Amino acid sequence: MKSYLKYLSPLFYEKSLLSSSAFAMISSLLLLPFLFVLLHFFFYQRTVSPLKAHIEFLQEKVQRKEALKKKEEKVLSQILRSHSNYLEKVLGSLVLLASERQKWQLFSEQMETSHPMKERVTFLQSGGNSLQFVQIEKHKNALFQETEEKQQNPVEMCEEDLKSLLCYLEGSQIHPYVPQEGAPQILIKSFELEKKNIPGTAEKTYQIQTQLIKREALLP
Repeated sequence: MKSYLKYLSPLFYEKSLLSSSAFAMISSLLLLPFLFVLLHFFFYQRTVSPLKAHIEFLQEKVQRKEALKKKEEKVLSQILRSHSNYLEKVLGSLVLLASERQKWQLFSEQMETSHPMKERVTFLQSGGNSLQFVQIEKHKNALFQETEEKQQNPVEMCEEDLKSLLCYLEGSQIHPYVPQEGAPQILIKSFELEKKNIPGTAEKTYQIQTQLIKREALLP
């Protein structure tokens, strides 16, 4: 009975309330370091994240600038080591439609003047189907000169001729052709291509007309 009365006593409840308050206070004090760390992390993230993003942006910008500088140095080096007669030596010496020319060469002497392919054979043997360029503009700066070159007359090519031409103009390998040494920087200003139907040959033939911008070393 006394034990039961103890729980009914106001003093007992007062002591219990004091114990609960003390426990809550101690718990709050124990949580303070955790809350402090959590708040510190939150404000750190808000401050550092934009700064980190800005640093990464600056690093990428520097890398792009360095890559562009290396590319410009490579192009300039190519220009300064280029040969002044590249177009004449490399492009002008291409033997276009070689397989068709070889095919008709065997019959050309036996052909009569009235033969329907006589004109075609004459065209192939005349030497007029070759790449020749004429300079129409010229500019100079302290490092190199730039000229605009226009193809003198349209020429006919097969697919293999096209591969070799694009390889030598763009400076990139197109199997089995590889870029030539001493090439200037060549920019294709215009490239007109028209498919031709040539009787007597199964090979695809195209008519080509180009206009180029050539950057090369200054001539002495």
